[in-house]
Amino acid sequence: MRMRNRGFVTRLFAPMALVLGVFLIGAPNVSAAGADVYGVGGGSINFEGAKLAKFAFSGHTGPQGDFGSFRFTVEDPTAPLDIHVNVDCVNVFPNPPGAGGWIGGAVTKVTPHPNTMNINPGDQLLFGINDFGEPPDPIADELNAFRFVVPPPPQPCKTMGPAFHTPIDQGNIVIKIDSGLLPD
Repeated sequence: MRMRNRGFVTRLFAPMALVLGVFLIGAPNVSAAGADVYGVGGGSINFEGAKLAKFAFSGHTGPQGDFGSFRFTVEDPTAPLDIHVNVDCVNVFPNPPGAGGWIGGAVTKVTPHPNTMNINPGDQLLFGINDFGEPPDPIADELNAFRFVVPPPPQPCKTMGPAFHTPIDQGNIVIKIDSGLLPD
């Protein structure tokens, strides 16, 4: 079972080069619409009936730019990981039947250190999010985590478009786009 969990965690932190190659489709960036643009959420992802990872985040776009925080915790006792990220990039957009987005930033704290994923303070992480409604809607919200394997360009999440991510098992993700494109 240890190898299965490690494979799932590795899938969550897929190489950024692959993501950039597949998803650089340049979705319209509506983040410039105003201060009422954000992605927030919390919950967990299960694997074979057990909680594998939990997350909590808040990413906002305001007059002073993008800001927020992201915490991602892997609860596998054989490969535990707790990551804190200072959000400096938020990109949200319509993704029918809901909304999608990317939130990124630098790791500010990671435990244990060293860890099985070799994540260190200062590394850049990118989180993909999809909001498909409130629980118990039939389509689960989605989350995925990616790590840059080379230094990223400034504000890399701004170039990312819609993508599929891992469905969450508990919790909720809420994306607000102040653009008039989605109903409140």
